[in-house]
Amino acid sequence: MRSKVMTWGVAGVSFWLVIGTAHASLEQFEADLQAELAGDDARMAIGQLVEEANGYVAEDVAVTYPNGDLLSIDRYRVDGRYAQPESITLDGIRLTEMGFDTPVLTVGELVMRDPSAAVPSLASFETEDSTLNALSLTDMTFRLEGSLGDELAAEFDSQTLAGYLSIDALELEEVSRSAVGLIALQGVSGEFDDLATGISATLALGDMRIEALEGLDQPGEERLEHAELNGFSLTSEQWSVLLDNAWVKGNSYLGEAGFRGAEFDLGGLIDLAPPSERDELQALNRVLTGGTGRLSAEGQSASQWHEPEPGEANGRARLTSEGYLQLDGAGGLEFSMDVPISLPKGATLEQASKNPSLFEAATLYGGNATVAYRDEGLLPRIATEMAAQGRISEEQAISQAWSQAQQLGPLVGPQLTKLMVGMVDIMAGKAQSLTVHVAVPNPFMLNQFILDPMGSSERLTFTFELK
Repeated sequence: MRSKVMTWGVAGVSFWLVIGTAHASLEQFEADLQAELAGDDARMAIGQLVEEANGYVAEDVAVTYPNGDLLSIDRYRVDGRYAQPESITLDGIRLTEMGFDTPVLTVGELVMRDPSAAVPSLASFETEDSTLNALSLTDMTFRLEGSLGDELAAEFDSQTLAGYLSIDALELEEVSRSAVGLIALQGVSGEFDDLATGISATLALGDMRIEALEGLDQPGEERLEHAELNGFSLTSEQWSVLLDNAWVKGNSYLGEAGFRGAEFDLGGLIDLAPPSERDELQALNRVLTGGTGRLSAEGQSASQWHEPEPGEANGRARLTSEGYLQLDGAGGLEFSMDVPISLPKGATLEQASKNPSLFEAATLYGGNATVAYRDEGLLPRIATEMAAQGRISEEQAISQAWSQAQQLGPLVGPQLTKLMVGMVDIMAGKAQSLTVHVAVPNPFMLNQFILDPMGSSERLTFTFELK
């Protein structure tokens, strides 16, 4: 009998300890919501606070700020131990500004994994060493009304903007001041109206993904592992900008990048520019598109590092690169490169991949590069534009271009002079393509070429093919 009494006594004490702990956590939950969401000046109301099997829930949270703005959350759930939660989930977020019937911001669901607290403080994300582990949002819509619309209008030097921006899904991982592990967007759409000018546009984006973006705290040294964009369009009744997809991996020395399905309505976009700039843009339109206003483009490049074969005598690593750029109706450019290379002493390929300046300090040991240009009307249209601007004949414009190329000879050297003369020949309609083969000396310091391209180019050997 005594053991039963002791057993029930221990069980009873444990039961009341659990109840007391849960009650204390709910009280802390309410206090944290008041402190972080409302602050000292706002009024907060909560429909009910509930302890569930593995978490705590606040339902029907409403915060009214002194200026009349209203933040409402249908459900705020904390999963795991309150002091060290596994995740927090907010359902049905709405922010309604004073004087508006519809919310300026809505979010269907917000999930934060491994949060710093059950109710994180915004100030905690502003410190130097703060990191946002993982955040995902779904069904998010911004309406360009009230203060949000005013801020965006100021960014675009506009008086009044209207419209909305919707995002089906947004995911962030490992976000800090210096790096972002992941940014992923899906299903972006929007409409924007500049009420002062009457300009309106519709935005669509299928998806976008950015991985391992680093160096944000070092301007000019940003680098990323991978970025990709698919299904972008920005259109109005008068113009459009379209892009099927674009991607980047690595950096400009080792990696790949490209885009496909780019279409620009240059003619319509010119009307959006300030009047003082429209004449120059019209000239650019005539040169690139022949006056049609429509430009289609695509391009890509890829660079690879090849370690020497085992047993290869005096074997060196090789850097190869190839790519192209095509402007339909204007011209196309193709290039390739294959050079033996060594990085600065002590530098590894992994280090160079993260620090492109190590490639700039590399030494080349011979090798070659080829650049091929094929004209589809670009250079002859430049001659036509030069003639119109100078109020002279096209023959005179071409003659002037040839003379200028010859006059620059003492400055740029005979090889680059041949290159410029070849371009003038295409301008005159005497040829349609120019291929340049470049032989690299052994050794050749890349950074010296970057610092003094004109002087260093004389050490390169050029061969020209004009057709």
